[in-house]
Amino acid sequence: MKIQEAQDMVVLYDSLQLAHKCILNSFYGYVMRKGARWYLMEMAGVVTYTGAKIIQNARLLVEKIGKPLELDTDGIWCALLGSFPENFTFKTNDLKKKLTISYPCVMLNVDVARNNTNDQYQTLVNPVNKTYTTHSECSIEFEVDGPYKAMIIPASKEEGILIKKRYVVFNVDGTLAELKGFEIKRRGELKLIKIFQAELFDKFLNGSTLEECYSAVAVVANRWLDLLDQDLFFSPPDGGLDESNISLEEKLRRERSRERGLGVTRYEWVKTISKKKTIMVPLPGGVCGTISSVNLNILLIMAYLVHA
Repeated sequence: MKIQEAQDMVVLYDSLQLAHKCILNSFYGYVMRKGARWYLMEMAGVVTYTGAKIIQNARLLVEKIGKPLELDTDGIWCALLGSFPENFTFKTNDLKKKLTISYPCVMLNVDVARNNTNDQYQTLVNPVNKTYTTHSECSIEFEVDGPYKAMIIPASKEEGILIKKRYVVFNVDGTLAELKGFEIKRRGELKLIKIFQAELFDKFLNGSTLEECYSAVAVVANRWLDLLDQDLFFSPPDGGLDESNISLEEKLRRERSRERGLGVTRYEWVKTISKKKTIMVPLPGGVCGTISSVNLNILLIMAYLVHA
C-alpha cells in the first residue's frame, strides 16, 4: 500500500509541476496584454530578454564544442562529438556511493549561474519589523534530453531565411521521439501528404553513410513520382479533404455553403407525422405559415441534403 501511495504521489506531483510550468510560461504573455489585470510591460520585457540572452549564451558555448541545430525560446538542439563526455562520475569516500552528473548540463548551468544569478534576492524574515535577508538566487537550470539517434531538419526554401520549429527526432532504438511542424501532425492537410511523410521519415535511419541514407529516401520519393508521372493518381474532390481530416472552420464553411446553395435562411421546429416529436428543419427564404405534409416531406429531404 505504501508503494502504491508513493507511485500515486509521483503522478500527482508530475501533474502539479506541469500545471505550474504552463502557468509560468504563459504568465509573461498575459502581463503584456493591455487588458490584463496585472499589466506590466516591464515584467514581460525582462522575462523575454533574459530568456533570449540565456539561449544566445548557450549557443555561443555549444558552438565551441559542437554544432547548434535548432534554437527555440526555451531550448537548444545541438550535435556534440561522440567522444565528448556525456556523464561524469565522482568517487566519494564511501566506496558504495557515487555521484553522477550530466557534464553538458552542468556546463550550461554554470554559464547560466555566472550571468543570471540575482545577488540581491530578499526574503522576508520578520513581518512585524519588515526585515529581510539578502542572498543570491538562481532558479534557472538547463535539463539535458537525449542523446538521440538522428534529427531531421528540412532545408530552407530561400537563402538566409531560417526554418523554426520544424523537425523530426528519432530515439536510439529507431522510434519517433518528437515531431514538430510537419503536415503529418496537422489537421486540415491532404491525406496524400500525410501518407507520403509517414513512409518517408523512417527511411532517414537506413544506411550507414549519408549516400546510403539518401538512396533509401530516394526509393520512396521516386516511387511516388513514378505514380504521379504514370497518371495513376486522380485528383480527389476538394483536393482529398473530407470530413475526417478537415478543420472545424472548414466544416462550418461547407455547412454554410450547402445552406446558401439551397437558399436556407432560417430554421424552424416542425412536428412530425407522429405528432409526438418535433424536428428542426431548414427553411428557404420566403417559406412561412402552416406547413403541409407535402411541404414537410420536401423540407425533410432538404434537411437531409444539407446535413448529408
